[in-house]
Amino acid sequence: MKIERLIIGPLENNVYILSQNTCAILIDPSGEKEKIETYLKENNLELLAIFITHYHFDHIGALDYFKDTYKVDVYDYKTIGKYSIGPFKFKVIPTKGHSLDSVSFYFEKTNDLFVGDFIFKGDIGRTDLEGGDEDEMAYSLRLLKEFKKETKLYPGHGDLTTLVYELLNNEYL
Repeated sequence: MKIERLIIGPLENNVYILSQNTCAILIDPSGEKEKIETYLKENNLELLAIFITHYHFDHIGALDYFKDTYKVDVYDYKTIGKYSIGPFKFKVIPTKGHSLDSVSFYFEKTNDLFVGDFIFKGDIGRTDLEGGDEDEMAYSLRLLKEFKKETKLYPGHGDLTTLVYELLNNEYL
């Protein structure tokens, strides 16, 4: 699976495009739909689904455009469970704390976890925004510790990190 990161907008959101062969999944289409669509077209990718880690404004700016244009399903907090779409097999896991609708998308075969604003390199998502909850965040962090240590974490902002790095360097873990 190829993972492309596009950095979008003034808050420097990470928009991920996962691809395998000609199939693609779009994660958190925050905005700049032309930039995202250009990448899909230049790489001859067929969009199969959209993943939303949470519904804060900076993660969904282009959601309606891609959902309406490509007529694909959206996976989010209402779709907790295991799925298979084309060549992709993944789990939708609740990771509340930053928001009540926060989820992460886990690809077990490759140990890739797309976490939105749940966790960042060396930090965690804010819990003081509407829907944030420190107790839920603590619970989600305990669950995170159960993943394989080599799991790669793809946040909604900033750099990629790994669980082992976070266990050693993140004061919240």
